[in-house]
Amino acid sequence: MKDFLRKSIFYKIYKKSLANIATIINGKPSQGMFIVGVTGTDGKSTTCNLLHKIYNDNLGKTLLVTTISIKIGDEEIDNNSKMTSLNPFKLQKILAYAKEKGCKYAVLEVSSHGLDQYRFEGVEFDMGILTNITPEHLDYHGDFETYVETKKKLFDSILLNSKNEKLAVLPKDDRTGRIWYEDIGFDKSIDFSINTNAGIKANNIELNFDKTSFEVFYLGKTYPVSVSLLGKFNVYNILASFSAGLISGIKIEDIIVSLENFLPLSGRMEYLFHNNKNWFIDFAHTPNGLESVLTFLKEISDNTKIITVFGAPGNRDKFKRPQMGEKVDNLSDVVIITDDDPDTEDKYQIIDEISKGVNRKLGNDYYIIPNRANAIDLANEISNSGDIILLAGKGHEKIQVTNFGKVKWNDKEYVCGL
Repeated sequence: MKDFLRKSIFYKIYKKSLANIATIINGKPSQGMFIVGVTGTDGKSTTCNLLHKIYNDNLGKTLLVTTISIKIGDEEIDNNSKMTSLNPFKLQKILAYAKEKGCKYAVLEVSSHGLDQYRFEGVEFDMGILTNITPEHLDYHGDFETYVETKKKLFDSILLNSKNEKLAVLPKDDRTGRIWYEDIGFDKSIDFSINTNAGIKANNIELNFDKTSFEVFYLGKTYPVSVSLLGKFNVYNILASFSAGLISGIKIEDIIVSLENFLPLSGRMEYLFHNNKNWFIDFAHTPNGLESVLTFLKEISDNTKIITVFGAPGNRDKFKRPQMGEKVDNLSDVVIITDDDPDTEDKYQIIDEISKGVNRKLGNDYYIIPNRANAIDLANEISNSGDIILLAGKGHEKIQVTNFGKVKWNDKEYVCGL
């Protein structure tokens, strides 16, 4: 019934009307600002934060709105809604407030839910960035093709709005990114890649526990870059923000300075050396996200054990649960399945569905511990000095949505208390 209502013309009219009212009563703030929208399955928050740093350092006071936080210049406000995209009244209000405070630029994280529900109606974007697209939120969108078309609404809106230039940054290593780069007529666009020639390309990537180094190849020249973000997947996020800085007219040397001074985000491949063990806390909650993180950890593990503690959120994308189990099973020495945010769904059913992807027997290297605190305790107890422990799924979050309601929870705080 919900899907029927959401797809009806009345829903569209109602949602668009609310968003347009929010836009008008706040003075259409995006018309006087340079607005960038970042969408994709993985890497949106990190890319937004990277680009905010680049803009704020080089162009002027910039608004940032992401799942993690809201920033007006350097002033930070927690986003406690757990929503990637704010409702249109809150979004237009924060745009107007930021504009009043002197922000001429804004970087917004754009979710498929937000696009489908017209939360960005009335926001006139100058630039769209796609990080990647892999299957996600199919319980909501119905199928992958619809999910992709929903993401495309960001770029379609740019072509149709009143802004002077239509700009785009697209990933060449992603099939959808390649197609859009070739097929959509932007005034300026740039593609980025690790694997093939593109407008901007990363070469000679070196991965370490505390930094990532690589070379950027652009217009026939090579530029060395060293950042405190970890993992090959983060190189993609860096390239996306790098490309956006270039297309915005910022000098490449200035972009590199901003990136090299960028501090890692809370709960995004956050590294802790605690109890003589290497702890990594990450928001990875998709098969692709887990594979990317664990592939990086295997590359730097130096034959030490990798222990992964993870679960899956309730009430969404049941199809991906065994896939998540399979990825962790293939890439971890020890698998510990636990709670994520079960919400109103039976947490034991979620765990059972994840376990269908694990091809090993319960025992020395495979555990099911429904309580997240107990699961982390176990990981600590069975690990040795120098081992790697990945806590996946919760990242920066400070609450857990359990079968009994919301409770305070933060992976990092719990680890630091061990």
